[in-house]
Amino acid sequence: MEVSHLKYFKITKSWAVKAESETEAIKLVAADPAKYLDSETVTRTEYKSREPKTGWGTAIKDQVLGTNSRK
Repeated sequence: MEVSHLKYFKITKSWAVKAESETEAIKLVAADPAKYLDSETVTRTEYKSREPKTGWGTAIKDQVLGTNSRK
């Protein structure tokens, strides 16, 4: 059974800028994001996913446990 490793990255950035309005602040940050970057975090999570099982044994177990998606 083959196991693949999937990596998920959550990237969160926040900017701090002085401006007269939210619209002006957005324009300033859009024009030069690096200048106003306040913080940046990256969270990595790794998942192991297995190939889906197939066969009579799995079909019977799914029916007994009610995990079969077919109705």
